[in-house]
Amino acid sequence: MQTVNIEEQEETFYVQDVQGKGKGILAARPIRRGEFLFSEPPLFTLPPSPTNSTILGSLAKCTREEQRQYFALANSYKTRLLPALAIFETNFLLLGNGNLQVERKQDTAGIFLLASRFNSSCTPNVSKSWDELRNVMVFRTLRDIEEGEQLCFNYCGVLATKAERRRELLDEFGFECTCSACQLEGEEALESDKRRSAIARLFEEVGGCGNEPTLGIRKIKLALRMLKEESLVHYEASFCYDAFQFCVLVSDFPNAKAWIRRAWEVSCYTSGPDSNAARMFKMYWANPRSHQLAGTLPKTTLSGPDL
Repeated sequence: MQTVNIEEQEETFYVQDVQGKGKGILAARPIRRGEFLFSEPPLFTLPPSPTNSTILGSLAKCTREEQRQYFALANSYKTRLLPALAIFETNFLLLGNGNLQVERKQDTAGIFLLASRFNSSCTPNVSKSWDELRNVMVFRTLRDIEEGEQLCFNYCGVLATKAERRRELLDEFGFECTCSACQLEGEEALESDKRRSAIARLFEEVGGCGNEPTLGIRKIKLALRMLKEESLVHYEASFCYDAFQFCVLVSDFPNAKAWIRRAWEVSCYTSGPDSNAARMFKMYWANPRSHQLAGTLPKTTLSGPDL
């Protein structure tokens, strides 16, 4: 089975004990935004909610070293589930794009031995995206990283409030989150909660603005400003693609190209230039008139992304 060679990655990151968090992955040097960290094939895959026996059956096909590494992973259900099942429930990742704003039902979950060492942050600095063609999960940085900084993705929905996130992480993973977002107190915490809740609400509202593209663009710009204030990158490309669609609806192709270029740039950072999303955005950047919604509404001029 193909695995990640950690020795080949030591110049970029390393795995070590992190106080209060078990193992963690830290930057061995400054890492630029959008830089490729590694790709990893799943040790094995199963439908979500498997049984202990099906997990043991999958482990039986692994090497002894892989089995040892599996049983060394974190276990948040020690008193509630049998060990193999408990470790699976603690560490599995769904094989899909976890950065989309809409949670989509996935029918396959996988175990990733190295990626299981990423700890959680509600302001993550690492993205994960599933490459279906290569059968690997790909990990990239969402922002510039300092040497010695811990690399983290999010275990829960980042648009929930602080209390909701902490409750979910405590219930599902057995720890109280102490990331920078969850350490905010008082007015700062309230303002952060308001912004994240507003971003989640704007996703729904933007979807209902098909006949009001001017209003849709205003809502998107508001959402993008709040995403920047919260240091959240995940959803930027999706909002920019929505803005592109509003522009092509009314044949505003110059602003459509500006929005889709922004979506392409962000997707290159989050999922890579060869990802399906980046390829689609690049195609529409070259020819926005090819979109099926082009010219659906009367022609007008909207606005492009803020600098």
